[in-house]
Amino acid sequence: MEEKYANEDFLARWLAEELSEEELVGFMTSDVYRQLMAIDEEARKLNSPKIDVEKALALVTAKNKQTIKEEPLIKRLRWLSAAAASIALLFAGYTYFFGNVTYTTGIGEKESVLLADGSLIEMNANSSLSYKRFGWEEDRAVDFEGEAFFDVRSGKDFKVRTQKGTISVLGTKFNVRDRKDLKIQCYEGSIVFTPADKELSPSQLSEGMEIYYGDGKINTKDFSGQVPDWKNGFSSFSRQPFSKVLEELALQFPVTFNMDSIQTDRLFTGKFTHNNLENALKTTMEPMGIKYLISADKRIVTLSE
Repeated sequence: MEEKYANEDFLARWLAEELSEEELVGFMTSDVYRQLMAIDEEARKLNSPKIDVEKALALVTAKNKQTIKEEPLIKRLRWLSAAAASIALLFAGYTYFFGNVTYTTGIGEKESVLLADGSLIEMNANSSLSYKRFGWEEDRAVDFEGEAFFDVRSGKDFKVRTQKGTISVLGTKFNVRDRKDLKIQCYEGSIVFTPADKELSPSQLSEGMEIYYGDGKINTKDFSGQVPDWKNGFSSFSRQPFSKVLEELALQFPVTFNMDSIQTDRLFTGKFTHNNLENALKTTMEPMGIKYLISADKRIVTLSE
């Protein structure tokens, strides 16, 4: 029912005062109307150009009530132009006040995001974070993909939504790595992970616990450390397939690997730093007996054994 009120044709008729009494009554009791009025109210508080609904309405009405001496086609075009402009203003305001704020990081990039409640999110490379522009205190929820360290201030329930499930906390510190698989480490307080797969049960983690979610299974174990390795500028691996190492290298450096002649299922234990490509390649390739050649533009790395 609400959908018809958000339709551009309906809003154009409203601006031109062409709604029936029944339609107008229904519209004025709808969420769409309340939201549009909220936009107008908030816009009046800003220094930027205001979205004046009454003025837009008067403009459209005036255009629609031109003298009958004008050519009908000209009148129609002018009315449509005014209506389109007014609707564009309304939708632009709606998008701004009820839209999302989004942050993204590229290859090798990191970014810190301070939320309105004082919570801090530190994003690793190739990650995306999104949340509502307004109403944060009433709905502390973010949509996230990639890897980030969350330092959440106490308050109402805080949710991190990923494609694989939702993490719920009150006040705590934890790291989320949502790539092909999902890994969550709790550094302080406690968290609850609720999988998107309804056949799996929620998992509760306290300080020093982590979960790994992959291949449809959730495994829980203990870990040690004060912060995740990436915050200290390096990536570490313990008996991980070498393919995982190559994936991580490609996240931190803008390179593509030509690796047709090597086995990537062999296990690797070690680490590499994020500040120098050649050093990173040397510390990961040499222990595996792999030779590497970097192209002149440093974009392609050819591997051989």
